Amino acid sequence: MKPPLDGIRVIDATTRWGELAGRVLAELGAEVVKIEPPQGCESRRLGPFDGDESLYWACVGAGKKSVVADEVTPFLADADVFIESGRCRDLSWECPGLIHASVTPFGTTGPLADAPAAEMTVEAAGGLVGLQGDPDRPPVPMGAMPQAAFHAGVQAAADIVVALYEREQSGLGQHLDVSAQACVVWTLMNATGYPPNTGRNPPGTSEFRGQPLPSATRQRLRLPGNVPCRDGLIQVRFQMRHIGERTFDALLRWVESSDMYVPDNVRGMDLRSWLAVLRAGELDLEAAQTAADLIEALLATKTLQEIQLYSAQHGLTLAAIHTIPDLLCDPQLADREFWLTAEGRKATDGAARRVHAGPFARLSRTPLSLSRTAPALGSSPPPSRRPPKVEVRSVEAPFAGLKVADFSWVGVGPMIGKALADHGATVVRIESANRVDLLRTAPPFKDDEPGQDRSQFMANFNTSKLGMTIDLKNPEGPKLARRMADWADVVLESYSPGTMARFGLDWETLAAGRDDLVMLSTSMRGQTGRERGYSGFGGQGACIAGLFNLVGWPDRQPSGPWGAYTDFISPRFGISVLVAALMHRRRTGLGQYIDLAQIECGIRFIEPLILDYAATGRVAQRLGQASPSLDPHGVFGCAGAQRYVAVGVETAVERQSLAGLLDGRELADWCAGRDAFDAAAELRRVGVPAYVVMRPSDLYEDPQLIHRGFFETLDHPVMGPTPYDGPATIYSRTRQRLRSPAPCLGQHNDEVLRDCLGMGADEIGRLRGIGVLR
Repeated sequence: MKPPLDGIRVIDATTRWGELAGRVLAELGAEVVKIEPPQGCESRRLGPFDGDESLYWACVGAGKKSVVADEVTPFLADADVFIESGRCRDLSWECPGLIHASVTPFGTTGPLADAPAAEMTVEAAGGLVGLQGDPDRPPVPMGAMPQAAFHAGVQAAADIVVALYEREQSGLGQHLDVSAQACVVWTLMNATGYPPNTGRNPPGTSEFRGQPLPSATRQRLRLPGNVPCRDGLIQVRFQMRHIGERTFDALLRWVESSDMYVPDNVRGMDLRSWLAVLRAGELDLEAAQTAADLIEALLATKTLQEIQLYSAQHGLTLAAIHTIPDLLCDPQLADREFWLTAEGRKATDGAARRVHAGPFARLSRTPLSLSRTAPALGSSPPPSRRPPKVEVRSVEAPFAGLKVADFSWVGVGPMIGKALADHGATVVRIESANRVDLLRTAPPFKDDEPGQDRSQFMANFNTSKLGMTIDLKNPEGPKLARRMADWADVVLESYSPGTMARFGLDWETLAAGRDDLVMLSTSMRGQTGRERGYSGFGGQGACIAGLFNLVGWPDRQPSGPWGAYTDFISPRFGISVLVAALMHRRRTGLGQYIDLAQIECGIRFIEPLILDYAATGRVAQRLGQASPSLDPHGVFGCAGAQRYVAVGVETAVERQSLAGLLDGRELADWCAGRDAFDAAAELRRVGVPAYVVMRPSDLYEDPQLIHRGFFETLDHPVMGPTPYDGPATIYSRTRQRLRSPAPCLGQHNDEVLRDCLGMGADEIGRLRGIGVLR
């Protein structure tokens, strides 16, 4: 069966800032033609290298063709998509059906649209750098791979597929303005919600960096963090409700089943609700500390793979902090035959010299494929001419009329559903009051007052949706959920594999007798393999995907990226593949099942480093503030508490400009005592990439984000007017719009049952009376 984007031609003239977009579109089946100057594109000159060959290009160029040309314009009349990284003129009159995406550091308009930029300065501009690193040292960037550029590239791919889907209805193209800075803001998890809702930045960050966190847990107990085991490091987290508490208790049971000595006051201790017991002042602190110490001692005797498998089997928040070599030996990835050779064949045990990451999602009808290796310069003939295919029809929001039953929770699934809802789909978020989404219990809360409808963490990920509650443990609950699934065109879910099947809501059951259903399941490790039952969040995902180990100082243990990092990689891949599946459905009438493994998506963001290890044996290390290719590169202290400016100098011209400004002084001395905003502006004025290491509170006053209208205020029924993070991409015609605030728990029960399922008042009252709508 043809791939979802079969017949779509993409002209790719991007720099590093948008290069990954073409790779994603190629895997979805598009013909991607890289137009390069005679000296080759920028990505061919980016490391790491195997001899003279760029392994960065081997990654981002895979699946593309290469044509050498001085001008890109002659190729646009026959194209469906044009991707570039500058300020191209308006093409809507010449090519009315063209999807034209500009992927740049700050967007194509605004006061800083033309500001010089480096990877680190964009990470700083989006607020990520300032939240990372050890509290007693200056903050650090993400490390050896260009995360801001990769986020922007995958965001561009997702938005391009959305625009293509809309074009099938309207016949019209449009311009997509993708800002890498805005993409980075979306990696901050809940941090942007603190200033407007609590009046301060997140604890332990910004002006509070280096100060003890206000946690009774940390004050009373020394709990494991990154724990050495026999062959590496394991991340342990006990402080999360439910799953963290279950982890603490289950590990104590593991200790008890070993031959370790366990004191009588510890053996049999029930830790399944230890956080509540601690808050009540009833926890035996001495016994709990002994239990934690015994667990740490037990883990020291186990291997990464033993601990990871135990965690998957028991649903625990333990995560192997993988190095690059660990990834290539990971048994779960081997079970899923994840690694591929450069030719797209299966790589056994990572033995091939060139090892690529496998598909970022598994589709049941139209599998993704790596069709070709990164091309040699000019190795492809110019693309053939094609007649334009433009027929203007009705113009609506891209997903107007699309019906979505969203059974997902926490991060990745809800953000995929949010993208569909913001673009016009009717998305019903289905929850239960008996076990609310964890984000409803997580800060920041409006005015610091906890409540299930007061969390901006939850609200930010669920705009434009309707809210419904169903108690799946009620005998009538699964029946009602099945009716919602039958109503929907798309079903989203993010439970541990096997959960939906227990309620008769799995793919095989829902798709029986129905060919047009599209269902996306997202989990940490995918729906197959020995560790498919692994439960966790994006913090654990960053560990297992190899990202965590690369962030921090080389003389210390890794500190990792901020928050649930892979939760902000996976939705971008998920949107692109889900909408591509909807395009296939529109053409053929056939739906399909999508298995989105969040850790496999995360691995994509360090793929060049995996290629490097397989080809050369080099193992990527933590760099602190250093860079393999930029100098000077780092954050430099300025006037004020914990104020820094980020600087990344790459070219000889930039170094010369910096030298002229410094006039013999060291950059650190020049920055010291200066206002950070003034220092950054002066550096940019002479052409040096620089930006203040932004705090969450700073982002609301950032002139570039203000120009783009990034933050949008919505009037929530409980929280009142509250700013929400807006889209990273500006659409010229069908702008993604936050149509309504996130729903309160069960807010739209009657409306959904009446308008979606056609129920009358008596039936709705009956369901409420027997407790189904909880």
